[in-house]
Amino acid sequence: GKTWIDQIVRRVGAEKASEMRRHAPRRQLGLHTVFLMMREAQIIDGMIDLLVETIHKIGVRSKRKVVAGIARDIEKVYGKERLLVDIAGAAIEAPGGRVCDVIFPVAGKEKLAAIVKEHRAKGTLERRIYQVMRGSYAGHYRRILPKLLSVLEFRSNNAVPRPVLGALDWIRRAFESGCRVVPRNGVPIEGVIPPKWRGAIIGKHGRINRISYELCVLSQLRDRIRAKEIWVVGADRYRNPDDDLPKDFESRRAAYY
Repeated sequence: GKTWIDQIVRRVGAEKASEMRRHAPRRQLGLHTVFLMMREAQIIDGMIDLLVETIHKIGVRSKRKVVAGIARDIEKVYGKERLLVDIAGAAIEAPGGRVCDVIFPVAGKEKLAAIVKEHRAKGTLERRIYQVMRGSYAGHYRRILPKLLSVLEFRSNNAVPRPVLGALDWIRRAFESGCRVVPRNGVPIEGVIPPKWRGAIIGKHGRINRISYELCVLSQLRDRIRAKEIWVVGADRYRNPDDDLPKDFESRRAAYY
């Protein structure tokens, strides 16, 4: 198990250099090897924690900002059902009348405008949140992505998350290009972009907005990592989940299930 490894790591971390030199050279080499191996895994875990928490933070803060803006800008219109009945009644009584003469006396232009504004805001909530997320990512967090992806190696043991891994490979290759909008050909789409995000990522002519695409892929990556569908080479807490299976799992699969 890991108990003896943790003990060695704590021991090496607590010993001074002078104390470490008292050990035989081969013992020093072994102790340092175990210590550095675990430190590397801890550093990788820390980078994954940072990635996962940052993506989550972008989403939470963006939603909070959008909802607060809606609360400030939109007057809540109560009694819309009753208002609809009044409008319908007025229209039936004077079907040939003008809106300003028939509808406005019942509902009022300002109240109708408030209803329209409220409806449009509700209908575009997800899109507005995504736009704020995109601005936050593009203006600040995006600069760390190339370095992060250059040192982290993501893998998966099943086919479902493979499109996300393919999207990460595409992003790595596209870093050298300065284009913010690219043709759709060769860009992984299926299994990567959820339907609700496609309108914000894929333009009218089928071209891909790179920044929006990157943000989408990172969000998908976060979900897959948390579900342990994607793991990271060299990590400890985010290691290959198959490493946690019993050694005889394949031969006794039915018994374990």
